[in-house]
Amino acid sequence: AVVSTQSTGAQIDMTIKYCSLEPARLRRVAELWEGACAAIVAREKHILELEFFEQESSDPKRLFERQAGRLKEEKQRSVLHRRIKKMNKVVTSQVQKVRERLGDVVTYQGRDYLDKMSRDTTEMLYWLQQERRQLALERGGMVMIDLPPIDPSSIV
Repeated sequence: AVVSTQSTGAQIDMTIKYCSLEPARLRRVAELWEGACAAIVAREKHILELEFFEQESSDPKRLFERQAGRLKEEKQRSVLHRRIKKMNKVVTSQVQKVRERLGDVVTYQGRDYLDKMSRDTTEMLYWLQQERRQLALERGGMVMIDLPPIDPSSIV
């Protein structure tokens, strides 16, 4: 199953681009896109796993646990980051094949995926911190209505 995050206009453009290809060429094009999609889906699962882990590990109560618990947490964090780093290589290879062989830019929710990939863990940690901040403000009797927007180009 292919999950599309492109706008309707981009989908129409791709349909026009590829509809006139001979079946053998179309099969090769589909294989390139399926390879990129499969790699991205696998990587996004690891990113989601890291996000759930960081939500749990950001609980301040964990600091009062035995040190063994924090060591286990750091080991798990390292494992997750290694998995993501490994998937980054696979995704980069697949996305570059699509770019070089087909001239297409692989996007995810409207963003160039290679750009998203370079920033998404930082952005995830930023938004988790903003959620914790919001909860702290609400518990303190103050409520922040809107969180400030983030400019992805300003994140290192």
